[in-house]
Amino acid sequence: MFKFLRDVKRKRLAAKPFPRAWEPHVKEHLGRWFSKLDSEAQERVRMHLKVFVWEKYFIGAAGLDVTDEMRVVIAGQAARLSYNLGLDAYDRLTEVIIYPSDYKHPGKPHTVVFGEAHFWGTMVLSWNAVKRGLCSPYDGRDTTLHEFAHVLDVADGVFDGTPRLHKPAHYRRWSRVFSYHYEQLLKDPENGIVREYGAQNAAEFFAVLTEVFFEQPGRLKKEAPQLFGEMERFFQGQRKSSR
Repeated sequence: MFKFLRDVKRKRLAAKPFPRAWEPHVKEHLGRWFSKLDSEAQERVRMHLKVFVWEKYFIGAAGLDVTDEMRVVIAGQAARLSYNLGLDAYDRLTEVIIYPSDYKHPGKPHTVVFGEAHFWGTMVLSWNAVKRGLCSPYDGRDTTLHEFAHVLDVADGVFDGTPRLHKPAHYRRWSRVFSYHYEQLLKDPENGIVREYGAQNAAEFFAVLTEVFFEQPGRLKKEAPQLFGEMERFFQGQRKSSR
């Protein structure tokens, strides 16, 4: 019953026009990748973006007043990952907490945090980290993409580096390819296509790999074609298979 009501509400939101006041934010902050999409893909991004903004709670921390610019930019980065997946991609996520800058946890004064994704449906981002990622779009590092990759990963209920794939038959190949490259990273964490942080565990491997896939796809395809193929099938496979 809950899913039925949610889907009805979601369809209603998806049918509403994209606010004109948001277009300048899309052009200024997301234009580097958004402008390269064809018109059909751009419309799907807009649909995912607006539904995300209207469904999720955006909460300012440390005195931050959340603006439409922040909502649109963060939702746009979410849509960059999900626009070929489905509007249910972020169903487990309920709220996005935004700090004005990088922050620290109580009791861990020497640990600076850029963002976090939690199992219970909360994601936390530093607005400065969001902007840094957008200002360097080809370095393979983007906190927002990283954290949204974690949200996709936990869609099946566990942070394990394997998101909810499109078909049961996809899991075997995914596991084989990812296990191989993850083990290679563990053996030589300083010289892989995925940076050393991805060697912490399988979930971080997938999140860091997502940054590389979207910001350095040519390098990934050249250096790890099978890994690139699995990522491409996940992030674009549903659209292709539904044609």
